[in-house]
Amino acid sequence: MNSPEALTNLNKALDGDPADPDYQFNVGYALLRAGDNTAAAERFRAVLDRKPNDPEATALLGRALKNAAGQRNASPPPAQSEGLERLKDTFEESAWLQLKAVLESKRQ
Repeated sequence: MNSPEALTNLNKALDGDPADPDYQFNVGYALLRAGDNTAAAERFRAVLDRKPNDPEATALLGRALKNAAGQRNASPPPAQSEGLERLKDTFEESAWLQLKAVLESKRQ
């Protein structure tokens, strides 16, 4: 999720289903990793609006808010905050069609 295209693709998924908390989370996580703490905090708030008891979203919202306030630690983020991307494990036809269209456009 470190490539510049990753955030673009995650935003496309979010555009396809803005109510999905996993899409909100993944965009927030990518924004946080890119250093856009204010925008990341907005996405994590959107997750918590939909899933108020989400522990990872709560922790990352706190981290984004601290970073945005200039309280960033010099140490690297804790290991438990790495690799938190959320993958869909169910088939969604609209998501599949969107992915297929993106991949086909890249082949041309």
